[in-house]
This record gives sequence, C-alpha cells and structure tokens, in this order.
Amino acid sequence: MVVVDNYPDSELKTAWGLSILAKTPKNTILFDTGPDPDVLRENLKKLGIDPNEIDFVVISHEHGDHTNGLSYLAKVRPGLKVYVPKGVARRIGVHGLNIIEVEKTMEVADGVAVIGWLPGPPVEEALAINVEGRGLVILVGCSHPGVANIVAKAETDLGVKPYLVIGGFHMGAASESTCKETIKHLIELGVEKIAPIHCSGDRIRSILEREYPENWLKCHVGSIIEF
Repeated sequence: MVVVDNYPDSELKTAWGLSILAKTPKNTILFDTGPDPDVLRENLKKLGIDPNEIDFVVISHEHGDHTNGLSYLAKVRPGLKVYVPKGVARRIGVHGLNIIEVEKTMEVADGVAVIGWLPGPPVEEALAINVEGRGLVILVGCSHPGVANIVAKAETDLGVKPYLVIGGFHMGAASESTCKETIKHLIELGVEKIAPIHCSGDRIRSILEREYPENWLKCHVGSIIEF
C-alpha cells in the first residue's frame, strides 16, 4: 500500500516523498516515512492503518523526503524498531526510536530481508519480501545506486528470483534510451511487474504503459497491490 507519494489520489494527501506499507502473514512493515509527519499521520488514518500495528520500519536512505515522518512515529510509537543504512543514524537525528544500522543483507523477519546498502551517494538499502509462488517483492526508495543494481543484489544475496519492484527509480532526467535499457535489464533479471513512483519520472512510466503493458503497474498514493 502506497501511503505517501507525489503521484496523486483525490482522497489522500500528496507530497514529494515516499512511504509504503507492506503486510505479510506475520508482520506489518513501513518502508520509508515520507517528507512530512502530518502527511504520514493523515494518510495512515484515512487508509485505516493504526501506527500501533507497525512492527518495524525500514529507511532506504537519509534524505528528508523519506525520513521526516519518523518524528511522528517517535511520538506515537517510542522504541519502535527502525532499520537504517550504516552510518546515517546520527544524520537522521530522530530520538526515542530503536535505531538499528544495517550494512550487509540481513533477514529481519520470516521471509523479509533488508538488502544491505549499496554506494550512492547517498548509500541506500532496500526491502525484499519473499512471496510464495511469486518471488521477491522489492521496495526501493530512490535507487541512487541504480534500480537494476539493487534488484540484482537482492537476487544474489537471497537466491530468490525477483518478481516485482516498486518505489523511486531516480530517473526523472533520464533519456528515453536509458529508460528502455533499465526496463530491459529489469526484465532480464526476471522482474515481471514494475511500479515506478516518486522520483522515477513520467518518461519511464509512459514507456512502460505504452510498450510493456504486461509488466507495468500504475501506482500512486493510495494504490494497493495484493497477492
């Protein structure tokens, strides 16, 4: 479920940033927290999500459009476990949360892993969920290291085929040829569904919709993907 995004929905707050809620049979995970604590609070409420349901948070990287919502969670869920890339905890600067720094890929729950950080700048990590019968659902923040590089690392580290990648691809200024090369690379890696939001840019979304409709998932704030 896309909780915060800059691609709009009439019923929810729109903001430049990203937050995605993922539910597994055993856990509820918030990936990134968007740019504004009030936007996170209001959208969670409208989507019927109680912050007390969240088991832990994964932060992709240190930029404020992914971390500023942490101050809301610090108020309502002090002590909540938050996984961040190694070396950025001090720069995020949110107190009262249980910050855990990650360098190498690690399983954090049954079928759920934080993909160890790749160099940027800034350094960035991702979230991967192994969905039975499908493969890896990979959540990315801004993909500063390259979305295909993140997906490849997830597959290598976990030994499971990628199925879906969703999040920011950091391709707003990318040329058409670069967008097509990235899509081709993702499909070659085994990705079947591609859902670029946030900083991905309209060009790659248009190419997917036009030329790869079987792989394209149109998403925006409020979108829900179920398996």
